[in-house]
Amino acid sequence: MSSSGSILAHPSSGGTALGERERLRALLLERRPALAGRLVAGPSGALVIPLAGGAGIEIGRMRRRGAPRWVVVAPDGDGARVCEPPTLSAVAREALRALDRAETGRPLRAVR
Repeated sequence: MSSSGSILAHPSSGGTALGERERLRALLLERRPALAGRLVAGPSGALVIPLAGGAGIEIGRMRRRGAPRWVVVAPDGDGARVCEPPTLSAVAREALRALDRAETGRPLRAVR
């Protein structure tokens, strides 16, 4: 989920991206308190939930369809799936679904 620079720190984000990231962190911890010891900020500023084997689920902003959007990137076989939920609450739900799938070995559903 890397790009040429962190969208979180980009001046055009107006500081709202950092606030939204903290709201996402709070939503994730509210719904899954056990993540408190696992949830970290990656080098790009994305939230990362590390998984066994070195992979992880990333929740971050990236430019998609011309605008910065929150996305969930989760491992899927030899690659990754990108999901673009419409709201911060939906981003948190999708990240937790991806975590449950990764930990139970169930396949991810199609990208929306």
